[in-house]
Amino acid sequence: MHLLELVFNLVLVGSSGYGLYALTPTDQPYGYTAAAFCFVHGLLGLVRNFQSQGAECSRSFFVSTSIVDVLPLPLANIEFYLQSSQSGLAMVHAMSLILLIYDTMGNLGDDWDAATETVKDLSLVANVASATYLGLQEENYFHVGIAASATIARYGSALVSTFLPEFGPHVDKMSKSAIIGLMTYSLTQK
Repeated sequence: MHLLELVFNLVLVGSSGYGLYALTPTDQPYGYTAAAFCFVHGLLGLVRNFQSQGAECSRSFFVSTSIVDVLPLPLANIEFYLQSSQSGLAMVHAMSLILLIYDTMGNLGDDWDAATETVKDLSLVANVASATYLGLQEENYFHVGIAASATIARYGSALVSTFLPEFGPHVDKMSKSAIIGLMTYSLTQK
């Protein structure tokens, strides 16, 4: 399985690297930030893959996973709404990032709470609905693809893990790669 982990981490690093290359921090700061976090998460995954013991970087990787579970979709939505005719709604998605602060603080202090997972799910559903709505309104179906990728990352990987436990994390990484790749393409296609 180490070969598959290597491949999927390289795909995440590649799509995030494409985002860092194609997006500019001055024109698309939120998309650039999402790509940067996913890039670092992919690099941490590569470091863990090359270590002989799985305990290396485990705390950093756990916190990074928690951040990357929440961060890409709200930041992509902020970028999309800023470039749309409904730019006033962009910062509503920043409220999703408040959850990230609480989740990260809980992960650093070993204070995990099941309520945080419920709020993460609610935040995801709201962001998926928002991305889908904007995609249909603006007739940019990359937004809908990003919403589908985020849904697969959260729920599809859990479903796959119940039947094939070793493949769930790979579905998650591929979905996150799709979020970043589609976001980058959507923001730069004009």
